[in-house]
Amino acid sequence: MRRLIAMLAGVLALAACSVADDSARPPLWKATKDGTTVWLLGGMHLLPPGTDWRGGAVGAAIASADTLVLESDPGDTAGFDAIAKDPSLPPLAKRIEPTRADTLDQAIARTGQPAGAFDAYKDWAAAVMLGVGDAQDAGATAQDGVDAVLWQAFAGKKRVALEGPGAQVRVLDLLPPQLQHRMLDEALDGPRYEAVLGAWRDGDVAALDKAGPSKELRPFLVTAASHRWADRIARAVGGNETLLVAVGAGHVVGKDSLIDLLKAKGFTIERLQ
Repeated sequence: MRRLIAMLAGVLALAACSVADDSARPPLWKATKDGTTVWLLGGMHLLPPGTDWRGGAVGAAIASADTLVLESDPGDTAGFDAIAKDPSLPPLAKRIEPTRADTLDQAIARTGQPAGAFDAYKDWAAAVMLGVGDAQDAGATAQDGVDAVLWQAFAGKKRVALEGPGAQVRVLDLLPPQLQHRMLDEALDGPRYEAVLGAWRDGDVAALDKAGPSKELRPFLVTAASHRWADRIARAVGGNETLLVAVGAGHVVGKDSLIDLLKAKGFTIERLQ
C-alpha cells in the first residue's frame, strides 16, 4: 500500500519549483533497545522532483543504516485494477451527493483523466486514485518519493518490505462499504496535497496528524498496520543491527503511532527533527 497509503493519506502539497529552494526537515526519530538502533522516518510516497530531504540527520541515518525497511517494495504493482474494479457499479458521480458534483469534477480534472475514467472503480480505489492525481497535479511522482529514492540508495544492502505484494490493496478492498464510501468523501473533502507536503517539509507532526484520516477510518487505514509493523520491528531487537524504517508520515503521528507503539515495547525514543 505504498502508493495507496500515499494516496490515502490522501492528499499532500506545493509546486515543484518552490520545493527545491530550501531543504525539507521531515519528522525523524531514533529508537534504541538492546543494541539495536532504529531510525524512524516519516515519509512521503510521492514528491516533486528536486525535493531536498536527505540532508542533516536524515543523511546520517541513511549512511549508518545496515538495513532499509519500507511498507512495501516500490516496484510492487499488485494487480491493482484486478482488485479495484467492479464494472457493475453505477457511475462515480451517482455515488456522491449531487451538491458535491463540482468538487468531484475538479478532483478528476486534477488527475488529467477524462470524466468517466473512474466509473468502474470501487469507492476506495477512486479515493486512492484521486489523491494520487492531486499529488501529480502538484508535480509529484512516485519515482521521486521517499520510498523509491531510498530503495535505490540501498541497492546492494539489505532491503525489507513490511507488507507482501498486494497486501495493502486487499486490506482496503475488505473494508465495509460504508467505510469505503467514507474514504471517497474524505478524499474529496480533505486537505490538498500542497498543505500536507508543507507540513511534512516543516516536520509539523500536529498538522500531519490533523490532515490524516478521520477517527472512523484511522483504525483501519493506519493503526492496524502500525501495530503489525511495530511487532515486526521489535522482533529485530538483539541483532546489533541498525535499521532505517521509512513509512508514510501518518504512521508516525497521532494516537497509537509507530513511535508510541515502540515506546510501549521498551524502546528509548529520541526525536531528531
